[in-house]
Amino acid sequence: MREISPGVFEIGSLRLNKVQRSVSFPAKVNMDKDLVEYALVTKQGSVHESLLVADVQPTDLHFAMLLLGAKGAGLSAPAAKDAPPAQIDAKFLENAPKLKGDDVRLTATWKTKDGKERTSPVEEWLFNTKTNAVATAGPWIYTASMFSADGTFLAQQMGVFVSVVNNPSALINNPRQGNNLDTIWTVNEKAVPPRDTPITVTVTLQSGTSEAQ
Repeated sequence: MREISPGVFEIGSLRLNKVQRSVSFPAKVNMDKDLVEYALVTKQGSVHESLLVADVQPTDLHFAMLLLGAKGAGLSAPAAKDAPPAQIDAKFLENAPKLKGDDVRLTATWKTKDGKERTSPVEEWLFNTKTNAVATAGPWIYTASMFSADGTFLAQQMGVFVSVVNNPSALINNPRQGNNLDTIWTVNEKAVPPRDTPITVTVTLQSGTSEAQ
């Protein structure tokens, strides 16, 4: 970790801005169509069902968010009945506990083919087939993942940053209605850049906390 300008620090390939209360890092568009369960994973995560993918590690992002003051829901080992399965399924989602945490904003910045820089909320790249509408604008929840009974940090083990369906292993979860359904979320093909487009993801800590619906 090194300070590169007043209040701005580098942590590996992450950039922390204390004034803006944000953490930015490189990623790329992984899917530009089809169903998704995740908004962002590592290359070791469930890349076949994730909108975005990044090379950075969940432990590094969590360290940076802790420095900004994010607390999440508390990093405790789940009871056996609450432990998430390796693969989130409909049965787990039906009875999954509601997730709580700090409000965060997720944005993506990229350059178009003509060199213009654009920024979009990540939720604008998701489509809800149940409501037949783009995902509702607004914050996501920094739930902060949890440790397993043997001390494993689940976000790191599962390679998951941001989940669209309720997932206690993820650092960040989706608070919108329908987050307990794994068959209604697709890529918003009309808005997302082409697959493999390099982007910068920014996680900005907001004031307030939320609970998933």
